[in-house]
Order: sequence, then C-alpha cells, then structure tokens
Amino acid sequence: MTDVGSPRARLAGSGPADSGPADSGPADSGPADSGLELTTAGFARAGFPGPGFAADGVTGGPALSDRLTALARITQIGSARSGHDGFDPELLRESEDLLDRAGERLRLSAGHTVVVLAGGTGSGKSSLFNRLASADFSPVGVVRPMTREAYACVWGMEGAGPLLDWLGVAERNRYARSSELDAGESSMGGLLLLDLPDHDSVLAGATGSVNRLVSLADLMVWVLDPQKYADAAVHSRYLVPMAGHSSVISLVLNQSDLLTPQEAHDCVEDLQRLLETEGLHDSQVLVTSALTGAGVAELRQVLIRTVSARRASTARIAADVDALAARFAPYAGQADVEGPEQHSDALVAAFAQAAGVAGVGRALQSARELKAVDYVGWPVSWLADRLLRRDPVRKIRLGTLWDELRSMSAGPAGAHRAEIDNAITVLSDQIAPGLPAPWPATARSAARSQVDAIPSALGRAIADALPAQNSAALWWRLVAVWQGLLLGGAVAGLTWLVVLVVAGIFGALQHTTFSNVALLPWIAVMVAAILLLGWLTASGCMTLVARTADREREQAEQKMRAEIAGVARRMVLLPVEQELSVYGRFRDELAAARGEG
Repeated sequence: MTDVGSPRARLAGSGPADSGPADSGPADSGPADSGLELTTAGFARAGFPGPGFAADGVTGGPALSDRLTALARITQIGSARSGHDGFDPELLRESEDLLDRAGERLRLSAGHTVVVLAGGTGSGKSSLFNRLASADFSPVGVVRPMTREAYACVWGMEGAGPLLDWLGVAERNRYARSSELDAGESSMGGLLLLDLPDHDSVLAGATGSVNRLVSLADLMVWVLDPQKYADAAVHSRYLVPMAGHSSVISLVLNQSDLLTPQEAHDCVEDLQRLLETEGLHDSQVLVTSALTGAGVAELRQVLIRTVSARRASTARIAADVDALAARFAPYAGQADVEGPEQHSDALVAAFAQAAGVAGVGRALQSARELKAVDYVGWPVSWLADRLLRRDPVRKIRLGTLWDELRSMSAGPAGAHRAEIDNAITVLSDQIAPGLPAPWPATARSAARSQVDAIPSALGRAIADALPAQNSAALWWRLVAVWQGLLLGGAVAGLTWLVVLVVAGIFGALQHTTFSNVALLPWIAVMVAAILLLGWLTASGCMTLVARTADREREQAEQKMRAEIAGVARRMVLLPVEQELSVYGRFRDELAAARGEG
C-alpha cells in the first residue's frame, strides 16, 4: 500500500511536542493521578456527573456506576470463595482488572474518546490514520511493518495528557489538532485517534502492545484489506472473543481502489455474513481507500457521531461488564433456595439425642425419687432396708448421680461428636442440593464452622436446664413430720405391749391401767393400724412423688431442648442462613451487574 496520494501539509500547531504553542503541542506528560479505589461504595464517587460518568451529563447505558458497583461486590463475594470447586480465579482476576481499568479510564478523561486503528501488515491503516489526521504523522510501509509504536492524534489536547500516559503513548508520538487552523474540525473535538502496531508484526512486543491497547480502547476500528479480510488471525484472536462488544467495533475494508464496485460489494457482503456467524451483529462495515480518499468522509462521520455522543467509553465498559456477568451467571443458578429453618426441628432432635437428653431426664427423675424417699418414705421400710443391707449404697448413689448431673460438660459424657457430625451432614445435604457450585460446599462449611465447640455448648445447655440443687419440697418435710409422729406412736404402742406382757408374767404394776391385760388386743390393733397407716402414707406419697418427678423430668427435658435449640440456631443454622443470604445477595448483585435490576 502506498502513502496517501493527495498532498497534505502539516497544519500550524499540529506536530511533535517541541513545535507550536503550548495549547497545540502533544499531551502533557505529568504523572497520572492515583488509581480509583474500587470499593463496594460505588463508582459514583469517582467524580463524574451522572450514572454514565460523562462530563456533559450524557450517560452510557442504564446506571453504569451501579453495574460496576455490583460487579465489584460479586467479585468480593467470589474472592472469598475461590479455589477448588469455587469461583474461577482467572475470572475473578479479569473482573478485578476490568474494575481497575474502568475506574482508571473514567477518572482520567470522560471528555475524550479513544479510537484505535488496528490491522495487519499492508492493510493501509497507517495511511488511513494520516488521511484522517490530514498529516503524515505515522510512517507507512508496503510489505513490512513500519508502525513499531502507537501513534496518537488528539483533537482537543486539554486534559488528554494523563490519558495518553495511561495508554502508554510515547511523547514523541503524540500529535495535536487544536489550533485555530483546525477550527473546521471542531466537531471532532475530544477524539483521541491511535495508530497501533501491526497485530501480525514480527517485531518484539508489537502483539502485546496491540492486545493491551485494544483492551483499553473505547471504539475499535479494524482495517482490513481485500486479500485478507477473512484472516483467521484477526477473527479468532480479536473479533470472535469480543462479539459482545460489537456495538463499539467497526470494520473498514480498505484499498477499495484495487476493486471494481461489484467486487467491493461482494467482499462487503461476504464480510458481513462472516461477522453475523461470529456474533458481531451490531458491527458496521465501511469501504475506504486511503489512496483516493474514497469512504474516508463516511469514516470521519462515524468518528464524529461517536465523539458527539460521548458514549463510546461507557459503552465499551458496559460491554465488558456484560461479558463478565455472563461468565458469573453459572454460579447463580436458576431457583431460589429456602432457608434451613424448616429443618431445625430435625437438627434439634438429633442434637438432643447426641447429648443424651432422655437419659439425663431419667437420671433427674431417679435422683428426685431417691431424695424423696428420705422424707416421705415409711421409716420402718427404710430401716428394714438398712438392716437387711438391701440398699447399702443408696446414699452414695444419690450423691454421685446428682454430682454427675450437675457437672455435665463437653466430651463423650456430654455429646457424641460423631452423632453431631452426622446431624450437620444431613442438614447440609437437605438445604444444598439445588445450589450451583460452590454454594453447597460453602453452606456445608458454614454449618460446620463451629463444630468443635458444639459438644461443650450442648453440655452447658443441659447443665443450665437442671435445677440449682436437689432440694426437698415443703410438703415432703410435712410428710416427714407426720411419718415421724406415726413412727413414734407405733414405738409407744409396742413399748406398751412389752410392759403389759412383762407385768402379766411377773405380776408387776398391779391395779393400774397399764397393767390391764385386756388392753393387749386393742394395743396390738392400734400398733398394726399405725404401721399400716405409715405404709399407706409412704406408698401414696411416693406415687405422688413419682408423678411430680415425671412432670419435673418433662419440664427439664423441654428446657434442655429449648437450650439445645438455641445452640443449634446460634452455631449451625445462623451461619448457614448467613451464607445463603450471601448467595441471595450474589444473585441480586449479578442481576444488577447485568442491568436487570
């Protein structure tokens, strides 16, 4: 491809940095400001008016600031759940890169639109760049790459310096179109046009530079020649991966002077068909000739419309957000997931069984009954048991049993760890089957986050549910007094019988009431009645004690289960609910990032 044919002269004020006044030289080379801190507080604090960050108030799509904030939030959520069976670290890295790049781009200059001319060796992009700039700024080659570095031509240099620094354009390759002689091009004010190195260049670093600048551009113009417009290197490496960015991609079929009108028409149709199959439905195709200038005016109008709309930068960022949001979609799933509360009863029952609530209740009942025997039991039976040694360690067993109940703690004597693990596993399997990865694993981890502390917590819950001490009820003491009186009466009657028998044998105690032998049957009946009354009192009171102890056992078990429910809620269900809440927030933020909120 030859250089642009029509004569061109450098206009005053456009050229390298050392010529012309300050307002028409290259962009400033001062250091760029520090990058925008990407926090979930939102991109609206970047200092640009309106949700689209455009300085003139024109937005670049529905609430781009909200979409970027939502993307930052889902990236934060994913970063805490990356790795094996989690969020793809590469996806998270790309998302962070986009957030950094978006914040930096929008912070630097919302008033400039970065347009790149990209293409292969011999496509004529440098000639087209010079034609658009109306000056020979970029060197032109025919069969070998001449553009070793990016060249920039800026219409309206004010504020473009930091942006050019960010793009990495060397000061010697910056040109300005901002003097009074360029007043006829005022409609292009704000355009920053870059001529990129050839993407197929053999020069070291050229491909990397192209890839970087293409990723930073607001509008991409791919310059193709009639011989290589279907070049697989361009389509597979650049166009197909950026199908979601078709609204900010234009294709120029250059060197139309080498084709007949029919050949140019056929090439355009074939290129459009190829773009449709590749998903670039919104990309436009232009036909130009840098040699004759044909079609350059139409290309210039495309650039003017893009600059006037002030939407290219935000449209490019929005397209990047769309692409990343689509890659995050598999982590969101399709259906809402219910919380774990519906499974809480089963979890509490399993924890109660693991902690031995039923056994503790029975032990408590036994302890109360053993305690009551000392008060409401018939002393004669109690004495007979001691004399016959039928229960020699009852007192010891009572004290030991109560001490064991009061010292419930963690460990095998409290709650069995294996049963707790099984209960948590069952809960995790019930709430997580409908979740996409990595949420089943994170929900399971949340459920098990405090598993080591659960046994001791269950032990404390049981101990707190027990009575403060094994104290005797008031009515027990009254019955004990009554039983003592009966026992005293029985002893007095037996003593009387002995006295009468002795008096009758030895003739003592003559002519006294106590010596009347006729009283023997009545005294014997009285003693028998007292003994029977004592036994009936003890039997009836022990029946009442058993009922009371059973009721106390039920109340204690209810209190223990209530305490255990609190442990299950605090140490298992609440962490799972929080993780499911994060999942729901991830879905909401993803919808916002996709522009659906």
